[in-house]
Amino acid sequence: MSQPRKVGSIFVTTDNPAFLEKQVDAVAEVFDFATANARSLLDEHRRKQLNYNTAPFDPEGNALRFFPGGFTIWSGFPGAGKTTLLRQLACHLMRAPSEENPLGGAGVFVCSMEEYPQDVLIRHAQVACATENLSENMLQWCVDLWADKLKLWNYRPIESDCQYRKILAAIRLLAREQGVKHAFIDSLMCLDVASNDYEAQRQFAGDLARTCQAAGVHIHLVAHPRKPAKADQEPDTSDVAGSSDLGRKADNVLFVKRSAQEMSATQGHCTPMSISVKKQRYGTGFIGDIHGWFHRGLRQFVPNQFHDEPMRYLTREAHRDIEREFGGNRA
Repeated sequence: MSQPRKVGSIFVTTDNPAFLEKQVDAVAEVFDFATANARSLLDEHRRKQLNYNTAPFDPEGNALRFFPGGFTIWSGFPGAGKTTLLRQLACHLMRAPSEENPLGGAGVFVCSMEEYPQDVLIRHAQVACATENLSENMLQWCVDLWADKLKLWNYRPIESDCQYRKILAAIRLLAREQGVKHAFIDSLMCLDVASNDYEAQRQFAGDLARTCQAAGVHIHLVAHPRKPAKADQEPDTSDVAGSSDLGRKADNVLFVKRSAQEMSATQGHCTPMSISVKKQRYGTGFIGDIHGWFHRGLRQFVPNQFHDEPMRYLTREAHRDIEREFGGNRA
């Protein structure tokens, strides 16, 4: 029998300075003011502040902005309209640059783990053309205009939960080789990250943040909320499913909500809808609700219930052709 080891050797004295000194590289971990230049610091900061994309419900970015290298959590209860709103956001991001939309034309990757890519394409085209009655001509316009901008995950229902590392690797590759700037993951519940495995959840949050930073993309992650303590309780960042690391590392945490009295509040084809901004690390710092209406006929979020003109996400030529096809009747 070997000599017994001293039990005291198992325990680590963490307040011993020598312990931490072995773990921390002060040169690498501490910001060095000696190498900082005021002009370059300001120039870099201003450049970052001007490099953002906006949302269709706030096209000028007065309330909410999406910056490269970060991620946004989109939460809300089933049926609130998260996926539909994100389709409109994708169309908004891909729209050609213009005076009103100088940073448009972004490459977009949509990873849906509940729909075939062919169906994902058609549903995005319905939003862009503002109709459920999509024609072959309308779909062709979208295919032609999005061929170099839109990339879709090849969802296969025979597979088990999607391996998130494969998805993040695809995002890094598409960012590097295809110019993708925004990626949508719908949803956290479909990934191979068990809800009761807190270490796996923590690892996922770290990998997600590192992918955003390394690839310079902004990732939009759909994450369902936990059940509230009360039915009418206002959700906050801690109500997002998954590790608390997700909320801490996210640039933005948003909740999509429909009116609690939807049937009585619905006006014609429109239903009251709001996007509740619970966290915004950069940009305007706005915290609060952005109100609007979901127009079911147009498949779009619109400013008010009397807004019957669709948001236009294709070229002028495409929309003129589509309007001729409608003949003034979108019903």
